[in-house]
Amino acid sequence: MNQKLRNPILILTGALLTGFLWRVRGTGGWGAAWGLMTVGLGFTLFLAAAAQKKQGPSLRLIALAALSFLFTAPAWGTLLTQITGVLKGSVIGEGADDILISPAVGASFMLLMGFGIPALFGVMLGRCFSDKAWKWRDYIAVLAVFLIAVYGAKASVSHLFVRWLEPQAVEAFRTGIAREDLGKSVYSVYMAHFNAESWAKKIYGGRHYYALVSAVSAALGSLASILAARFIVKDRYAAKTDAFVCGAFALAITAADLFFFFDAGGYRMAQSFSLPETFAAWSLWEFFTGFLAGGAVTAYILKTVPKEDTRETLLQKLPPKPFAAFSFLLCGVFMIGVNIVRPVLRRFSDTKALIPAVIVSVLFALAVCLLLAKLYGFDFGKADLRRAYPAACLFFITYIVIAYLFIAPAEKQEFRNLSMLHNILVLISFFAAAAVCVMQIKKKDAA
Repeated sequence: MNQKLRNPILILTGALLTGFLWRVRGTGGWGAAWGLMTVGLGFTLFLAAAAQKKQGPSLRLIALAALSFLFTAPAWGTLLTQITGVLKGSVIGEGADDILISPAVGASFMLLMGFGIPALFGVMLGRCFSDKAWKWRDYIAVLAVFLIAVYGAKASVSHLFVRWLEPQAVEAFRTGIAREDLGKSVYSVYMAHFNAESWAKKIYGGRHYYALVSAVSAALGSLASILAARFIVKDRYAAKTDAFVCGAFALAITAADLFFFFDAGGYRMAQSFSLPETFAAWSLWEFFTGFLAGGAVTAYILKTVPKEDTRETLLQKLPPKPFAAFSFLLCGVFMIGVNIVRPVLRRFSDTKALIPAVIVSVLFALAVCLLLAKLYGFDFGKADLRRAYPAACLFFITYIVIAYLFIAPAEKQEFRNLSMLHNILVLISFFAAAAVCVMQIKKKDAA
């Protein structure tokens, strides 16, 4: 790869790869939380290969980074069209009228929600490339501070922010409370059904109110995780990386929301805007959220990554067998196994093909895990990581694109919709990322 073109190519590839992965996570089979883990694993493997550290993160650290994304999946379904300046009655409840709000408020909640999505992932991504060794208490401290901040905010200040920014949502929920004769204030009803979003969906105005509280709380949780990394763990690079990643996702998810702005008719939904039939607003919002955030984060990592080795001392004191067992369970069974089996399980649920499809996927996952253990040891200690990163990324995205396009009941197979722009972008992104992975593998072979 031409050295002058190397970084621009890698930045574009990181954008395309993350756009592809973020689009896939919106598809049945991956889902909100587990889909974020899929994004985290593929993107971190790519970044580890692109960074070219002499001794980069172990596969265990990469797996932990991917796992951290599971903790930060917010509720966003009711927020997406608020950028038009309209709170749609359909997200409030049956029979509700559309309510006019400020488009700036709608954009503000998208920014807050986006800032909160990668809170722990941003810290762990910084940890993957930091030269500071972490101890058990460091991981526990960041997680504890994040959870305390999120749930503490949900029990307190987030309600004040929502009341200040979008009082219309508070009034709608208050109407729902009166209809159900719950006889309590908005805050007391929320606390009586704390964090119970499935319950809130049944109440007029409840789903949207809970989503707003969740968006504010997630953003405050991200801020807390940044501060914890900086002042408790004292890892400047992890803290700066978390701040950048959270900011990148905040701007990306809000900018990509313009697809909903045009699809819904523009300002106040009163303009003549519309999207072509082959443009699915939701799917393009997903793709370009990943594209914009992935490109920005890739550029940041390439520019700032410390050249010193990534230091990992967390598990080094374990005896060899427990160390190997933990490594195999985390990297093999959990990361590989879950990402192979779960899409099949979810996509074939409620079909007659469920059991045979799952059996085949489990056997395939087991075969892959055992082959890797034979080649690299159960602790993956024999792996040449600089070659393993792009190879693992290539295998991972190849399986994902096959599952996305073909491994599903006939009505869910995305290859039937190759006229849709988001699927064209998925294919372009896959082939571009795969080509770069192959070039990186060949470069390591030549070295």
